[in-house]
Amino acid sequence: MTAPALEVLVPLRAAIIANAAITAKLGKYQGAPSVHTRRPVPVDAGFPMITVGPIITRSDEDGINSHRPIVVIDVNTYGEAAAHYRDVEAVPDMIYAMFHRQRPITVAGYSVTQITATGPSPAPADDDQHVGRRVTLTIRLFAN
Repeated sequence: MTAPALEVLVPLRAAIIANAAITAKLGKYQGAPSVHTRRPVPVDAGFPMITVGPIITRSDEDGINSHRPIVVIDVNTYGEAAAHYRDVEAVPDMIYAMFHRQRPITVAGYSVTQITATGPSPAPADDDQHVGRRVTLTIRLFAN
């Protein structure tokens, strides 16, 4: 069995951007909510911002005639420590609620069988001027 290509970052970003309560707390980048799926993040991206991915680990629960990948992805929220601390605390809780045991995304070629979220926990920051919080998503899929 040949597995379809696996693209989960774009659907995750689309789901986050579709959530008006989350995007109301984010900065802007080129007129859109500051939600990024690539690194490095553009230097002119507004804070607070969300980074989605990359995939941390990819494994599977494959059967003889099925392809069932499991991907683990971090969704990080960053802001300037003094100005955005409260939003950086609130947004990960909203992301957790949005994804944990929910299926708000569609992944081409797959059925989403389960999403579990852990966190929020501290996200790495490069300096003491910024603050970050992380929610880790474990996404179980089944190839159609």
